[in-house]
Amino acid sequence: MSTKFIIRIGPPWLTKYEKARIIGARALQLSLGAPPLLPVEEMGLRDPIEIASLELRYKLLPMVIRRWTPGGDYQDIPLKYLEIR
Repeated sequence: MSTKFIIRIGPPWLTKYEKARIIGARALQLSLGAPPLLPVEEMGLRDPIEIASLELRYKLLPMVIRRWTPGGDYQDIPLKYLEIR
């Protein structure tokens, strides 16, 4: 029995602000020594921002977006359910 995840707040894609926030947070983690989720040695990557961008594009990051309404309601949306443009 599979259930479909319904996005109730905001668009069904990652906004440019959410994308910037995720890439920045993940790049900081990488620069502080977090292990990359991609084989960066084989790909020849060294820049934490490039690595974070690729991890986001391939939906490897186990992050959740919290979207708020003006009324104070919110919805937590895992990245795997959002389209990344």
